[in-house]
Amino acid sequence: MRTIEASIAVRTAVEIADLHFTYPDGVKALRGVSLSVGAGEKVALLGPNGAGKSTFLMHLNGILKGSGDIEIMGRRLCNHNIRHIRAQGGLVFEHPDDQLFSPTVLDDVAYGPLYMGLPREEVLRRARQALEQVGMVGFEERMPHRLSLGQKKRV
Repeated sequence: MRTIEASIAVRTAVEIADLHFTYPDGVKALRGVSLSVGAGEKVALLGPNGAGKSTFLMHLNGILKGSGDIEIMGRRLCNHNIRHIRAQGGLVFEHPDDQLFSPTVLDDVAYGPLYMGLPREEVLRRARQALEQVGMVGFEERMPHRLSLGQKKRV
């Protein structure tokens, strides 16, 4: 999330109340989770494998939908607000190979903005700018699975 915007616009960046989620196989991953994160506050989410950390995080941008209330930057997480909320921040997985799937680095970086409905020229401009910011200019046409681990993390 963009800390500067959060601190100016709202006092609470994330507000979660009584979040529950059960996977289709019956595993209850979240049971009444509540959390408040202030604007500009840094939080570490710790726990053993299978504790529900990733499940919890995937609720913050609407990848998973459980029961309970979620507000991000003062906006209730719902179908009406999902695009705005997703534009404010994202989710990066621990292992880069879990999220790199496009044939080229540029395609991979452009994937999210394309599905936000932005014009292709704007998407390519943003993707190239992002690659420049992380020192990956010149890698646009490389295959992501052929990058080093450090390069994958930057992509």
